[in-house]
Amino acid sequence: MNSLWPNFEDHEIEQNNSIEILRMQAREIKKLTKGVVNATFSKIEYKSGPTAAIEQLNHIVEKMASTTYEEVLEDELSEKINVNELYRKTEYKFELFNSKFRFRLFVLNYSKMFPISMIVDEGISEDILYKNNAPIYSNDGLEEVLREVFSSSKVKNVISVMLQKAENQD
Repeated sequence: MNSLWPNFEDHEIEQNNSIEILRMQAREIKKLTKGVVNATFSKIEYKSGPTAAIEQLNHIVEKMASTTYEEVLEDELSEKINVNELYRKTEYKFELFNSKFRFRLFVLNYSKMFPISMIVDEGISEDILYKNNAPIYSNDGLEEVLREVFSSSKVKNVISVMLQKAENQD
């Protein structure tokens, strides 16, 4: 029988530089607008209120009441890190803001390995014909999507409004 495995020697993995690319872009808008419009790129974190806490407790009680099974791993696997952790998604947000307004351009669904994806503001995605959650397979692919997002009519309009409101306050 022949091996069904591909040739792995020719396969290169591109390092995902999404976080660095987006942090640099957040600094760039500040420079371009002389500090009037800023951007933030950060991990999305959620607060839990009383209702969420009660739901969590109910979930825990259900889990404790049910029979749970833990997988038994072979000795040679027991101390190994599950490589699927490299594909775990974390949400990051990219927002513009000034002294009066803020505007979320997109949410990045980031993992250490490509593909990644974005959920872009509805008006921007309509303007540039972007399909939300479309896979992005490389740093170049991310830069291409960002170029379109930043050049969209809605982003230009939002930044113009932010710049005008800042001028009117002086």
